[in-house]
Amino acid sequence: MTSESVPTSVRAQPAADLGSYYGTHRGKSAYARETSAGSWQVKVHDPTNRLAGHDGWLLLGTGWSTLPEACAATGLS
Repeated sequence: MTSESVPTSVRAQPAADLGSYYGTHRGKSAYARETSAGSWQVKVHDPTNRLAGHDGWLLLGTGWSTLPEACAATGLS
């Protein structure tokens, strides 16, 4: 079967280039990433926080449309 005979909806679509940014939040490592086009999430690495996941990362928030908005809302620098 050639790729021309495969329906368009089944063909693999190229992945979108999503952004990411490493910084700090209150002296701890922090990471902002674009989970989908126009939706940013921010996590901080704080393994001593009881709310952090098994890997030590704590979600500060999600859903900002731009990186500057996410940084302003969470204090990420």
